[in-house]
Amino acid sequence: MLKLFATDLDGTLLQHNKGGNNIDKKDFEAIEDLVQSDVHFAIATGRMDRDIVEVLKHLNQSGHRISQNGGFVYDHQGQLVHSQTFSGELSKRLHTEIAKHTKLYCVTTEDDAFVTEKTGLIRAFEHLMYFPLKEGVDFIDEYGTTLHPTKFIVIGETDEILGHQKVLMEQFSGEAESYLSDNHCVDIVPKGISKADGLSHLMKHLDMAPDEIAVIGDSFNDVPMLEMTPYSYAMSTAHPDVQKKASKVVDYVYEAIEDLRAQKLF
Repeated sequence: MLKLFATDLDGTLLQHNKGGNNIDKKDFEAIEDLVQSDVHFAIATGRMDRDIVEVLKHLNQSGHRISQNGGFVYDHQGQLVHSQTFSGELSKRLHTEIAKHTKLYCVTTEDDAFVTEKTGLIRAFEHLMYFPLKEGVDFIDEYGTTLHPTKFIVIGETDEILGHQKVLMEQFSGEAESYLSDNHCVDIVPKGISKADGLSHLMKHLDMAPDEIAVIGDSFNDVPMLEMTPYSYAMSTAHPDVQKKASKVVDYVYEAIEDLRAQKLF
């Protein structure tokens, strides 16, 4: 039987082409029905934990929270289950190398997101965020003391950032993971970190097995969790290579939940 349902945010539960950060009414109702059927609800995203908290408030739910691609995991009671950040030394090296390749990047800690410059591209996306970005990243000497980065984000056009990703991973492949989380963003996180890793920590905490969970997402950073369970769904807007990793393809979150109910899994 199904014990946990985990959804991505951007492009999945939050379909920006259909109204900013609004959640489809049928998705809202399906999640409520799921929780009332004693299935745990979780959000797994590249966004920060504070964004998940805002979404859960909107849903009127107290779900589990997997943020920053698995960097932080909290259960529905707010208990920290797992966290991992870059070391100060690695943060400094990553920051230095990224700055050699591009002038547009973002550094996130557990509580804040800093961007080099609020360009037109950045401002076009900032309205989708629940909290404003902070401008300025001239704090490299603070890494490991007052600032503990969880993620570096390289921002730009897809072909350009994929080129930066290739070069950076040739140097840091043994120390970091990277994902194309959006057409304009490459996320760089500590080695071993992924949404699947975050879900694994949560499942261990809740005493659940992979065949007792279902997941849904739309981006390459969702692939690790799509591969971990037979009940995986990709959005129809996802890249074909992402869709191939899922068991089924749907247009909305509620369609995945309806399919799980049709299979009598809850």
